[in-house]
Amino acid sequence: MMKRYRYLYPQRYLLLVMLRQLSTHGLSRSQKYHRIGVIGGGASGIFSAIAAASFNSDESLTVTVFEATQQPLQKVKISGGGRCNVMHDTSKSVSTILQGYPRGNKELRGLYTKQFGPSEAREWFEQRGVQLKTEADGRMFPVTDSSSTIMECLMEAADDAGVTVQLQSRVANINVTPHGNFQVVVQRRSETEPQTLSFDAIILATGSSAVGYQLAANLGHTIVPTVASLFTLSCKFAVQPGGLLHELSGVSVPHAMIQLKLEDVASTGGGSKPKKVTIQQEGPLLITHHGLSGPCALRLSAFAAREFAQVRYRAHLRVHWAPKLGSNTEQVFEKLWALTDIHTKKLVATTCPIIEADIPRRLWASLVQQAGIDAQVRWGEVSKKLIRALAQQIAECSLEMTSKGTFKEEFVTAGGVDLKEIDLKSMESKKVPGLYVCGELINVDGVTGGYNFLNCWGTGHVAGVSAAQHATITKQPQIQAMEQ
Repeated sequence: MMKRYRYLYPQRYLLLVMLRQLSTHGLSRSQKYHRIGVIGGGASGIFSAIAAASFNSDESLTVTVFEATQQPLQKVKISGGGRCNVMHDTSKSVSTILQGYPRGNKELRGLYTKQFGPSEAREWFEQRGVQLKTEADGRMFPVTDSSSTIMECLMEAADDAGVTVQLQSRVANINVTPHGNFQVVVQRRSETEPQTLSFDAIILATGSSAVGYQLAANLGHTIVPTVASLFTLSCKFAVQPGGLLHELSGVSVPHAMIQLKLEDVASTGGGSKPKKVTIQQEGPLLITHHGLSGPCALRLSAFAAREFAQVRYRAHLRVHWAPKLGSNTEQVFEKLWALTDIHTKKLVATTCPIIEADIPRRLWASLVQQAGIDAQVRWGEVSKKLIRALAQQIAECSLEMTSKGTFKEEFVTAGGVDLKEIDLKSMESKKVPGLYVCGELINVDGVTGGYNFLNCWGTGHVAGVSAAQHATITKQPQIQAMEQ
């Protein structure tokens, strides 16, 4: 009954708990409640709240989550197409997993290896009855294939720990008092006037919300400019009639490579001298109605997020459709030319005779056509010039990217609170003692595959524990000094 009451009437629940404490033990000034406010009810916010509330078993610590919308854990609900890609393959080494973070890979190393990493995250969920499975690409899901399993696990853990979740409660401002406490201005949808609440520690976990960036900036933090990450590569000319990708939607290439090469690009590190940039990624590639998607394209979008933004998502891409055939056009040409003596009677356009190339039939036929080889020409009849043109289409295929698309399963932003201003051992702000920042609000982002949730679990747990230590241990001598 009390658990349900906590969610329906959070303010009345807190009053009941205080009255119960008074009736049994009495409440002296030195036994004041320690209060932690968590701004944001997403993955990192709820997880940090659980960690904070679980820090001590008595009821002297209260943790309140403020969520502006009608439902917490919204990204958890839609992640992985509703299955929730909760983390990445925990059997891999931490060093290998860190390679999935375009930004934050160095900074997360200590946290993942010494405090709360992938293995600890898996154990946390399994200890609460969630069975996980690992798919071939390293993504991990609950065996139920339902995000509800993860959502229910998190909310039940929050409930058991005594966390209060206030929905439709927008935080408008956070002020720091001379004593180091926090005054949080909350506007609830059901109330006409905002309410100001006092807290001993604050955890900012607003994800990629503009409100969160503004709150952090108001408290003195530098916000690394945000740009989109994890998007598909639209190539509108290539998918039109006559283009290489026309009517190839749904074709999947098991192993391809995409390269982005730019000149005179402004340095992302803040340098004034323009530089040349070459970024490439390998992996499975999916052709869509609009262009390119799949792990290879998405990884490129993440690792070249700022470069793509600088050129306004218009660039020339170079695609190698079969890296196993050779690293360049000349190597591919040599293997293809050898086929003219082996498969003299077979049509070139039918299929690629080299099994290791692994080029789908429909894509192969389009590559042959783009090279200028007639559909009725046999291997024994084709010229060196046309074979070389085909080799170039395979190894150095030029596609014009005309815009960025959307990747429906993930909404990730590169940028956020500057990591230089955060103590990664505790996730505490170096600007404001007692302020903790975690999750996607900080300048950390991962590729698709469960990396971003790992960031939420890891930084959220450390932020929660550290905030509880600050509120219950660090603040206690201050309270006693004020009383004397």
